[in-house]
Amino acid sequence: MSTTTTTFTVAASADDGYVSVATSSSTIPTSGWGSPSNSGTSMVIGGQEDYSYWPNIYTHYLGYFRFQNITVAQGATISSAYFKPYQSSYSSKTLTVKGLDKDNASAPSGGSELANSNFTSAGITDFASGTGSGQKTSPDIKTIIQEIVNRAGWSSGNAMMLAVYTTSWSGIWNARSYDYSSASEACQLVIEYESGGGSSAKIPVTLFINGMST
Repeated sequence: MSTTTTTFTVAASADDGYVSVATSSSTIPTSGWGSPSNSGTSMVIGGQEDYSYWPNIYTHYLGYFRFQNITVAQGATISSAYFKPYQSSYSSKTLTVKGLDKDNASAPSGGSELANSNFTSAGITDFASGTGSGQKTSPDIKTIIQEIVNRAGWSSGNAMMLAVYTTSWSGIWNARSYDYSSASEACQLVIEYESGGGSSAKIPVTLFINGMST
């Protein structure tokens, strides 16, 4: 058995963006998101306060990243996987990453598609982006990718999508979108998976029972 490592990159303007909702609580919402926004060169993730909107002073932002043509077979063993956005803000934030629990994720057309009930059980909550701009690498997210490719309806060539939000109320985090600089800093997903397979040689075995061979 050999391993293959492939890098997938966001490939269309509609494939990354963010949704938002204003609430009266700093608790990160699990549903109720507004319509997706995928225009502009910067992703907005996290939250900010604006008392002019009292009582809904907390505006929350959740980002999404869709990767097309994931050439990993259904049920393949995922050895490792890493989410690699290009950070454009300078402050460090701790991010949560989940997957959309779908056989073949489409670019979202409504905020309801990004409710937590549509996410994978697997996820990470400890992606500390670090300070400074540039490409960042998440902790291993292989459990997310494994959960998606284990779906009965998954096929090689399907699309998958990641949802990203701040783990706690901590201000805004920005990343480059597909539309920045002709997609030169579009987000990447790196997957290492087991591929191929070896053949097992058949070895004849002779059994002796009461002195007789079989």
